[in-house]
Amino acid sequence: VASCSGPTATRQVEKKEAAPVEAITGLTGLYRCYGPSRQWAQDIQVLRVQNIFLKSRQAPPGKAFAWQITFVSPSKNRIKNCTYSVVKEDGLFEGVYNPNDEAFSGTSKLAQPFVIQTVKKDTDEIYKVALDNSKEYAQKNPNVPISMLLEFSERNPVAAWRVIWGTSVGTSAYSVFVDATNGLYLKKAF
Repeated sequence: VASCSGPTATRQVEKKEAAPVEAITGLTGLYRCYGPSRQWAQDIQVLRVQNIFLKSRQAPPGKAFAWQITFVSPSKNRIKNCTYSVVKEDGLFEGVYNPNDEAFSGTSKLAQPFVIQTVKKDTDEIYKVALDNSKEYAQKNPNVPISMLLEFSERNPVAAWRVIWGTSVGTSAYSVFVDATNGLYLKKAF
């Protein structure tokens, strides 16, 4: 019995390209840091959430490649700064970076801790609300980077996202507050 054999097919192993890294919203960064930080203290509260700008990448408004979250433990009277990054660059670690805690000087008019359940609206939604209420300024300043800052201070009766046209509050000429719980526009910051 004769058998026929054709040329042997060679298999080429295809290398799959890594999916491009995508920027994430503020709530993603907050919740990724919350679990590991809660191991440090069961009574943690949020003091501040803010996006981190990277030199090498530009994220769309309302998102970032890294977020810094500051938690407070009232029982320990300590704070913990936690970072969540989807990239390892510009001095950041990929994933959760949860270094040592520091002394907390207590609440002030500018910074009051609040429970995580207060934050129900995410930064991409918050940015749309801010943009709808800032069309004229945004049209006149189309290339200005957008910063997001979540905090509870005497300026608002609730925890609010501050949408900042610029890289920081100090260097910005314009920003607005949007309620972190219901996503309603609160006011322009003066």
